[in-house]
Amino acid sequence: MDIPEKVNLSQIVCERIKSYILENDLKAGDKLPSEKQLIDSLGVSRTVVREALKSLETVGFIKIKTGDGIYVHGLSLKPVLDQVSFRWMRDERRMKELWATRRVLELGAVEMAIERYDLEAIGEMERWNREMAAAIESGRLPIDEDLQFHRALFRATGNKTFFELSEVLTDFFTSVRERHFGNVEETRQSWIEHGNLIRYIRDKNTAEAKREMERHLMPLKRIMKE
Repeated sequence: MDIPEKVNLSQIVCERIKSYILENDLKAGDKLPSEKQLIDSLGVSRTVVREALKSLETVGFIKIKTGDGIYVHGLSLKPVLDQVSFRWMRDERRMKELWATRRVLELGAVEMAIERYDLEAIGEMERWNREMAAAIESGRLPIDEDLQFHRALFRATGNKTFFELSEVLTDFFTSVRERHFGNVEETRQSWIEHGNLIRYIRDKNTAEAKREMERHLMPLKRIMKE
């Protein structure tokens, strides 16, 4: 069956817009040409341009602000993940694969953070662990503080691509994290494990740091099996 011409044109326009972003080194927040300018420069119909823009907005490449214009977005995979995460949660094989991926990323982050040994970045991990302790003492679940601690760990690798890969799974595992933190007292163990991880990283003890991370991730693995 032949693909309708307008679908082909829409895909071509998507690629042209992405190429424009790259060629002009546009960053998140930068403004793109207007819908009319795109129609005129690409020589296609308004319908085709609007279909292309809708597709790009769905996957997070652009943000359309009504009455304002079209902007480069954060190029996030979150919109795509939102569409498939419901199925992932009901697919045992997929859950095992996600867990394995998360484990590899976390253990890799530990090793890379030790190799880089950025004291300022390690200090950021310590700061978020103190924030976590404060939340626990106030009787509040430290969900965001725990999330920010792990983000700080990935930033400590100094590898932006590695950090962005970790972010792909961040939103998916947030709901699992909420289930793990059933009450404030249960979070104290996570806080202790964070402290141990920081100490081993400071000591450049890769083997112990990885073992601690394995222990830290085990409750998450158990919950995902439930």
